[in-house]
Amino acid sequence: MKRIFPINMKIGQIQGIISILKEFDGSMSLQELSDESFLQVDDIVNILEACKTLGILKVKKQYITLDKKLINKSQHEISVKIRDRITRIEPFSQIKRNIKKMNGISTTELFHSLIDKGLINYRDNMLGIESFKKDLLITGLRLGILSYDHENDIWKLATKKD
Repeated sequence: MKRIFPINMKIGQIQGIISILKEFDGSMSLQELSDESFLQVDDIVNILEACKTLGILKVKKQYITLDKKLINKSQHEISVKIRDRITRIEPFSQIKRNIKKMNGISTTELFHSLIDKGLINYRDNMLGIESFKKDLLITGLRLGILSYDHENDIWKLATKKD
């Protein structure tokens, strides 16, 4: 089964979980993480699943362990690592291929392409497209993966900063 990153996952939540784990030498129980993050266990589970998809932590028997390579990294270095990993998994790898193939793509074209491939799960209507665009703006722009031309509704790959 393909690993699919939930495009609506907030990168700040992932970074927050990583920061907490770093404070505790990279490992703690799910309940301790819930207490430290002030999040309900049900909310944390979704964040942990996204982190597992990125390969940055493991969960065994209610115990979470951060990838040892991240424990001594700065927030910037962790963001770069997340960006590198997220672009190799779906739907971001497909987004990159679509943009490269067409040298830019509209939100609607990109949305329908990903829906057709089963890589995103939004309602196929204007509200779904707008939610998708908002989520892609938050994740794609924050990590420096994508750029977006609002006036022409065109997505492109961001130029490399690192």
